[in-house]
Amino acid sequence: MASEKNRKILEDMQEGYYEIDLDGTFTYINDIVCGIAELPRERLLGVNFVAYTSKATSKRVYRKFNDVFRTGIPQRIEYEIIIPGGKKKMIENSVSLLKDDAGNAIGFCGLVEDITRRKRLEDQIRESRERFEALFENANEIIITTDSGGYIKRVNKKVEEVSGYPRKEILGKTILLIAHPEDRDLFIEFWKEILEGKTPRFELRAVGKGGNTEYLLASGSVVKKAGKIVEIQYNAQVITDLKRAQHTIEDLSNHLNSIFESSPNVIICLDKSGKVQMVNPVTGRIFHKPPLSIIGKELSFMSTEMKAFEKVIREVQEQRAPLFFHERALTDLSNHVFDVSIYPLMNPAHGGVVFTAVDITEKKHMEIQLIHAQKMETIGELAGGVAHDFNNILTGISGNLAMLKYTTDRSKQMGYIDTLEKISDRARDLIRQMLVFTKRNEGNPENVSIGQVVQEVMGMASKSVPKSIRFDIGEIDEDIFVYIDHTQLTQVLLNLIVNAKDAIDGKQKGRIGIDVQTITVDKNLKRQFLLDSMGRFIRIDVTDNGCGMSKEILPKIFDPFFSTKQKGTSKGTGLGLSITYNIVKNAGGTIKVQSEEAKGAQFTILLPVSKTKRKNIAIEGRPFEKAPVQKARVMLVDDEDMLRDIGKEMLEHLGHEVVTAPDGGSCLEKLKGDACGFDIIILDMIMPGLDGYHTLQEMLKQGIETKVIISSGFSFEHERQEILNNPLIVAKLNKPFNMNELSAVLSDILN
Repeated sequence: MASEKNRKILEDMQEGYYEIDLDGTFTYINDIVCGIAELPRERLLGVNFVAYTSKATSKRVYRKFNDVFRTGIPQRIEYEIIIPGGKKKMIENSVSLLKDDAGNAIGFCGLVEDITRRKRLEDQIRESRERFEALFENANEIIITTDSGGYIKRVNKKVEEVSGYPRKEILGKTILLIAHPEDRDLFIEFWKEILEGKTPRFELRAVGKGGNTEYLLASGSVVKKAGKIVEIQYNAQVITDLKRAQHTIEDLSNHLNSIFESSPNVIICLDKSGKVQMVNPVTGRIFHKPPLSIIGKELSFMSTEMKAFEKVIREVQEQRAPLFFHERALTDLSNHVFDVSIYPLMNPAHGGVVFTAVDITEKKHMEIQLIHAQKMETIGELAGGVAHDFNNILTGISGNLAMLKYTTDRSKQMGYIDTLEKISDRARDLIRQMLVFTKRNEGNPENVSIGQVVQEVMGMASKSVPKSIRFDIGEIDEDIFVYIDHTQLTQVLLNLIVNAKDAIDGKQKGRIGIDVQTITVDKNLKRQFLLDSMGRFIRIDVTDNGCGMSKEILPKIFDPFFSTKQKGTSKGTGLGLSITYNIVKNAGGTIKVQSEEAKGAQFTILLPVSKTKRKNIAIEGRPFEKAPVQKARVMLVDDEDMLRDIGKEMLEHLGHEVVTAPDGGSCLEKLKGDACGFDIIILDMIMPGLDGYHTLQEMLKQGIETKVIISSGFSFEHERQEILNNPLIVAKLNKPFNMNELSAVLSDILN
């Protein structure tokens, strides 16, 4: 056992010291041991050490003590003790064999240290290391560490997955092993910036073992020790999918921009405040403005016509529903017309609308040409009847002239003259009717009386339809009006009558029926007839008892150029019903057909009733009354000798002084050479040499300001607009004209 001197030393030690006998009973302990056990010395002495450990721990400690006993070699062991109150501590025990002076083993002694706090720190460090290793290894980004020279020291699993290199093949190699050949300099630049102490972020391309290219967003930093770089750490996210998505978006954006830039249509994108955000090149050309100058402006900046759409755009945004407009002018800088579509952008957070306009000018002109061509086809169908009517008129004229020539009875002569006037009026009405129908107009909607149009159509159609076919016309209210071009409605009804006549062909007891009535279109009828609106409509039914149509033909009859007509070597153009369909649809109506083979057909037209009525037109042909009028000096210009002679006599009969000229050239010479001057010129428009149009131009050039009445055997709708806008023109006079009409025109001008 320790001497008193030695015990003093043991008491002053910083470590715990103990002595136990061979049975494990404490025989000596210093204060440090008491502190570790948190018990006074008297509570520990005489107690076996196993009292402060679990059974498993005591067995392990016993084996260690036994090894020391057998070998005499000191041992170190760490184990857990349990002190009173259940508190646990970790201790480190350095055990040695204790001998007496004779060298015999009498027990054990050792140094004890409380390592509870140290073990806790070690466990925390171990856990942190394990956690770090797990994070490093399983990170969803590439992690590579290299030495300062760029040679790889460690990599995680992501590197193996992305590169395809096993870990053993990549360790010790330079990081340039995975660099894309075109990005090697970029890798080196990246490495240099890291060595300079920067924390760069580079987009790099890496090439795997299999040749696959991956895009990386890389960052890096250095690890220093004592001011010296010991390690470089590279972190990189794989952004290949993102780059591909970006490329796809760029390609799509370029594709959309190409469509936007190349579109032949006007495209304008506006934000929710109505300001222009984007315009395509066509828009700039249409409005004669650089596209960049339009950005940020309102529509009114582009033209006064566009200002009208600003309110519409607000409505589209509020209702979140598109609106469409047919045949609209966008600027007065051109005579083009457009179909306009305005639709909202679907993202409510940003709002805004897209304004598109399709130039339909050429299509519109083509439609006019097709309509005119089809009119001429219809006239061809009616030509036989018209010729027959003219032959009757000419026969009447010839007969009455013959009787007038050979009769001396004054009363009979006056009777023949009255008859000739009536016959000439009939001929004039027939010609005017044909000219009105064949004029090449663009469609001028007006309030049209259905009753009047049916009468006009019957006047034309009855001349060409065989007398074996009977017309059944229902009672028609004269006060029913629709808003449509007069000529086009006439064309529609004539087309249907001609089709009905052809369907009846040579059938005996043929019948064509026309029935007109007013109906109210509700939701069901609107859906049934595919109409755009509800309300009061006019229903026109044109029926026949002809050959009818099969189920195979019915769906095709409104298709352009489809025709069932076949007569010898020629056939119909197939435009009639197609144009009829378009005319009716453009007027806000619809047309349907019902038919069975051998049972005839029924065409039904629905047109919206006009809310206003057309003003009454004065009836022509009232008896001539020579009204008092100011006398005038008149030049009559016409290339027809007969018309010049009779015109001069009529004007002189009205009390005017008359000079005649056979063409425009003679007219200009007389205007310049006549000192007295003229009050009025009656100018024929169609003449050989200098015609009416060029005569008017020359008069303007030469400063001649004489008033002009233009005269023509055609309707004036075919004349160019610049002719009708000529300031010298004060009136128009259609041929043939009678004394009453001539007097009325002159009276209006002179009085």
